[in-house]
Amino acid sequence: MYFAVMKIKLEDTGDSKSDLREFSAFAEKIRSRFKVSASVYEDQTIAIAIAALHPNEAELGRKLDSIIEFCESEGMARVESEEALVDHIDAISDFHD
Repeated sequence: MYFAVMKIKLEDTGDSKSDLREFSAFAEKIRSRFKVSASVYEDQTIAIAIAALHPNEAELGRKLDSIIEFCESEGMARVESEEALVDHIDAISDFHD
């Protein structure tokens, strides 16, 4: 089983209060469409954090790519950057040793 954590930084559109509401609704769309955990947070810019599990690493990578394409195609905002970590779930046990 593989896990992925991805941060998608979105282009700032100026009005952060309305953006947060819109992006929160958009994160819900991502959750329901892709069956992942998604949450909006505001650091210096608005970003969506996504977490997912899948038994196949290649399929998980394709799912992350599909999420990026979905963000771009929905016209909410341009994806400014993305960072992803994909690893096997057994790697988590290494932190306890």
